[in-house]
Amino acid sequence: MQSALFFLYPLLCIHALHRCLPEKKNLKFYKTRSCYKSTIPIMSWKNANNVSDCMKFAAEKNGLAFNFSPNELKNYTQGRWFRNCQVLGCPEIRNSSTLVFDAAFDYYTAFGDFNSTQNSTCIKSVGLFSVIETKMNYTDAIYFCQNLGADLANVLSEFRTNTLSALIKPLKNWYKAAYVGLEDMDVEGAFRTPMGTLMECSGFRAWAVGHPRPGRKKEDCVILDADKTWRAINCRIKRPFICEFYPTPPALPVVEFATKDCDKIKNKKKKRQCLNNNELVQLYMNSSRMDQCALVNDFD
Repeated sequence: MQSALFFLYPLLCIHALHRCLPEKKNLKFYKTRSCYKSTIPIMSWKNANNVSDCMKFAAEKNGLAFNFSPNELKNYTQGRWFRNCQVLGCPEIRNSSTLVFDAAFDYYTAFGDFNSTQNSTCIKSVGLFSVIETKMNYTDAIYFCQNLGADLANVLSEFRTNTLSALIKPLKNWYKAAYVGLEDMDVEGAFRTPMGTLMECSGFRAWAVGHPRPGRKKEDCVILDADKTWRAINCRIKRPFICEFYPTPPALPVVEFATKDCDKIKNKKKKRQCLNNNELVQLYMNSSRMDQCALVNDFD
């Protein structure tokens, strides 16, 4: 028996290690506006060789968006001094007044779909969130968030728990609490997030005294309250909830002018469209940056 355990123990350790591999935060950044920059406070900046270099720097600094000015646009800085890669802790959302015209810059973000995130709240370097006051059971809350391009919020860190708890305080209920993304419906006691991260992989806990309550097997879903504590409750109970938005590309791609090979197109109408496109590209390439900005924004 002891010899069997001797060989089995390393396998169990490897299994536990795989269960708790750190989540990779490989954010993709998308150019959503040409000739615009965000005036949201800059959290870090540098002189980048190219946009790929700036993207890497933004990811290293846990940025959610950035302004980038290509080196060839120095003539459009109007004598201003700045580093051309400006990392932002929060992205722009719809109807924001902080996205302004600037011919020297382009704006990139991990949250490109402005329409889905228009009523969200940013937690710097973490993400975009929305507190839904309409009370729903846990399952309906998940579906509601997913229809927004989101999921129930992850609370597996002290910073997340504390900052999301502050978003709950304005709720009108006498007991201010909301569903978050933590449940043990599949395996009793094995609480996990919507992305499958197990609570046991986090060293942080914020359980209220006595929670999760022993013997309450139907209390599989977790709420976060305004006192920064978690409580396990029956998933059928209706509560407000917090959605956390997924990083997404723009709903419509940014206009990029590029030539096409028209020689192989046989359809006359499509070939004419292709040739017109190439003429427009040539016009764009021969224009000043200000005229290019005008062209791009006419097509947006």
